Amino acid sequence: MKDFFNTYILPSGVILTFVATCINIYYTRQNSKKGKYIDTITSERIKWLSIIRTDISDLIAVISETLIFYKYEIDQIESQNPDESYIADTNYKYQLHYFDSITKNSLKFKEQVEYETIVKKLYILQLRFNPIEDSGTLNLIRFFIDFYKSEYKSKSDIEEANKVINDLVIDIQSLLKKEWEKVKRESKGQLS
Repeated sequence: MKDFFNTYILPSGVILTFVATCINIYYTRQNSKKGKYIDTITSERIKWLSIIRTDISDLIAVISETLIFYKYEIDQIESQNPDESYIADTNYKYQLHYFDSITKNSLKFKEQVEYETIVKKLYILQLRFNPIEDSGTLNLIRFFIDFYKSEYKSKSDIEEANKVINDLVIDIQSLLKKEWEKVKRESKGQLS
């Protein structure tokens, strides 16, 4: 019986232990690789979300400031050649806000924004999005690229640009929420 144990059972036990250890090592490595992959994707997605949030807020601030400049310039041109409706509107606005503070008295605006700066920001932002999945966002960004290429701006152009800013904010909020949901799923190990 001792010979049988030493000849067959002991070596079989050693071989089975070796095989079980190899299988365990294999699955442990696979899980480790998958965990590292998920951690990397999740952290990079979080960085991307932060970059998009920062870039969009900077861009919208610059665009909003330029729209204020355009509106101010149009108002200055109209004040130099006033018609009756402009005079009536100006008097009405003055009387309506007689006791109100003027915003520009408490805020500091830049003299001008460099064209290169704003267009560069628009193109960098455009390059951060997927042309297929994010076509709506890209169309809103392209609107501003075209907006700044045109030589003249009218009041209706400024009003349309303000509407597009609002649409862009809503679109980006939706995109950020969707991406955050992906991050939460990936952090739980559910790859999409």
